[in-house]
Amino acid sequence: MRTIEKKNIHIKYFDEDKKQDKNTIVSWNEEGELPVFAEDKKRSRSKNYKRIGIHYVIKGNNEGRNNSPNLMICKGCEKNISKKASSNQCLIYIENKHSRIIDTRKEEETIKPFETLNNLIKKNECVKTINEEETTNEEINESIENIDSIIKADEEFITIMKNSLSEYDTKERIKKYFLIIDLKKIKNDLNKYGKRTYFYNIVWILKENNVQKEEEICFPASYEVLNENEYKVLIRAIIIGLILINQNSKIVLGINKVISKLIKEFILNSKRKKIDSDYYIELLYIEHFLFKNNIKIVDALEDEMHTIKEIKNRIDKILLGDFKEKKMQYQIDILDNALLVNEYNLIWKKNIITGGFRKWRKKVSMALWKNEILNSNKLNDLFMYNFKKEFDWRTTLEFISNRTTFSKRQCSIEDTRERSYRIKNLLKELPTYETLFKRDVNCIEDNLCMRCGKKESETWDHMWICEDNETTLEEIARESISKFEEFLKDNDRIEDISILRDHNVNIITILEEPSNILLKKCRIWEMLRGVFNDRFNKLTNIKKERCIIKECWNFIYNEFKNRIWQPRCDEIACLEQIMGIQKQDLKRKRKQERKEKEDSIDEKIINNINKKTDKNNEKKIKNNNINFDKNINIVTRDRLIGSITDGIHIKKIWDSTTKTF
Repeated sequence: MRTIEKKNIHIKYFDEDKKQDKNTIVSWNEEGELPVFAEDKKRSRSKNYKRIGIHYVIKGNNEGRNNSPNLMICKGCEKNISKKASSNQCLIYIENKHSRIIDTRKEEETIKPFETLNNLIKKNECVKTINEEETTNEEINESIENIDSIIKADEEFITIMKNSLSEYDTKERIKKYFLIIDLKKIKNDLNKYGKRTYFYNIVWILKENNVQKEEEICFPASYEVLNENEYKVLIRAIIIGLILINQNSKIVLGINKVISKLIKEFILNSKRKKIDSDYYIELLYIEHFLFKNNIKIVDALEDEMHTIKEIKNRIDKILLGDFKEKKMQYQIDILDNALLVNEYNLIWKKNIITGGFRKWRKKVSMALWKNEILNSNKLNDLFMYNFKKEFDWRTTLEFISNRTTFSKRQCSIEDTRERSYRIKNLLKELPTYETLFKRDVNCIEDNLCMRCGKKESETWDHMWICEDNETTLEEIARESISKFEEFLKDNDRIEDISILRDHNVNIITILEEPSNILLKKCRIWEMLRGVFNDRFNKLTNIKKERCIIKECWNFIYNEFKNRIWQPRCDEIACLEQIMGIQKQDLKRKRKQERKEKEDSIDEKIINNINKKTDKNNEKKIKNNNINFDKNINIVTRDRLIGSITDGIHIKKIWDSTTKTF
C-alpha cells in the first residue's frame, strides 16, 4: 500500500513477512457484516497463507455499531484449523493482503479496540480497495513487461497490444474469455542470410463471455520462421493471447484440438516426460503462466459453441479473403530467451534447445558418426564430387550395416562376417597383398600379385581386374541379371519377373555408364564399394518396383564377391600352402632385417642421425596434416549439429556438407 494512503486513513498495515510485537491483533473484512479478528501467533506451513492466529469474536449481540466491540477468544468454529481437539483455542489463517493491525486495550476478560465497529469495517474496506487497485496496476505493469520482453514487432503493434490491456474492466475478479486463434501459411522466401523461411498469417480474437459487453479484441500479424512447423507457431500465438487475459480467469481455447490436448497432457505429465516434448519451453511457459496468474483452461459449453464457430468463420474470411497470399501489415517475432522458466537450460553455441532433449541428443550422436564418415581419408574419393548428389546414402548405409538381411536386434556369425566384408570393401581395406605388406605381416616379403605372375602390386583395384579372374566385371553384371530372374522363377515370383524385365536393360545401362564421382571408371566400381547410386531410384516411383531393383542390385553385388573375391582367397590359400606359409604365421608381424656387421661405427652413427632427422620431419608433416583434418572435422561437425538445432533434417544434406576451414 502507498505511504500517502496509509497516512490518510490512519492505519497500520499488517506485513506478514516482518516480525510483529507480542499479542498483536489483526483485523480484516470477509463476506458478511462483521470483520474478522485474530491475534498473530506463529508461522504457517500453508502455500496460501503465511501466518496463523488465535481467532477472536465479538462478545454478545451486534448492538451499537458506533461503539467499540468487546472481543473474546473463540472456543471453536468452522474456521478452526487446530489439530488438537481438546484445545479451547480456535486457530485460523491470517489474511495476507487485506489485513491491518489495530490498537486494543484489555478490559477484564475481553479485549477492546480503540475504534468503533463502523470505523473498523470502513477502514478494513478501504485497505481492501486500495490493495485491489494496486494489484490491478501491478498486473497491468507485469503484462506490459511481458509484451516488451517476449514480442519483437513494430512499435504500432506493441502499442495496440498494450492498449488492449486497459479495455477490460477489472472490478469483477472471475471472468471467462474466448481466445480464438487461426493461421494460414502463405509463402516461403530466402532471408538475408540465404536461409529459406516460411511465413504464417495469424489472427487473434479475444472476447469476454459477458452479455453486457459485446466488444472484442482482434489483431492480425505475420510470423516468420525457419522451420515449417504449424503447431509450434500456434502454441507461440497462444502465449501472445494469454498476456492480454486478467488474473483469476477462465479461458476457452478455440484452436486446433491437437494443441489443446498437448497443453492438457503436458501439465499432467511428469518432469521426465515433459522434457521429451518438442515444444518444451513454450508449453512450460504456458503452464507456469497459468499457475502464476490462476488462469484455468476450460471446455466450451454447448451454448457457447455457436459463438466460437461464428468467430472462426470471421477469421477464415480474413485469412482466405484479402490476405490469402499477402503478408499482414504487422510482422512479429517471439524471443526464445524470454520464454525460459527454468534456472538451467540446454544451450548449444548460444542457441537454445527448445524441446525434445533426448531426440536432439540422439540426432547429434547420428550426426557425429556421419561426420566421421564424411571426413574419413579413405572415403575422400566418394565425397570429392558429391555436390552432384549422385549417391543414396540412406540405402548405402543400410546395405553396409547389413540391415537388408538382418534386423537391428539380430546378430550372428554370418551377419558379422558379411558386415566386416562390406565395411572393408567400402574402405578398400580388404586383405590384399598391398594391404598386408603395409601392415608388416609376417612372411609377406612384397606386395606383388601371386596369381597373375606380373610384377604388379595386388591393390584393391588390381584384385577385381586381375587377368587370373575367370571373367570380367561387365560379364558378371550381365549374367547376374539372368541368374536373378531364375532365382525369382524358382521362388514362383511371377509378378517380380515382369518388373525385372521392364528394368533389366536400364540397370545394366546405369552400371556400365561412366561414373560422375569415380573418374575414369564406370558405375560398376561404385557397386563394388557398396555405394547405391540414386539413378536407380529414379527408374520408377512405384515402391514395389524399387524394392525389386534394390534386391537385384544386392544380388549382383554378391555375385561379384562369390565369383571374384572368394576364388581369389581360395587360390591364394593354396599358393601359400605350397610355399609353406601357415595361417598362424600371417598373424605375426614381420621381423626387421638385421644390419650387417661390416658397417663401421661411423656409418652407423651417420645413419642414425639421418634416420632421426627424417623421422622428425615426417612427424611434423603428419602432425600438421592431422591438425588440419581435425579443424575441418570440427567445422563440419558444428555445421551438422547447428542444422539439427535449427530443426533441419540432415538425412539428405549431411553428405553434401562442404569441407572448408
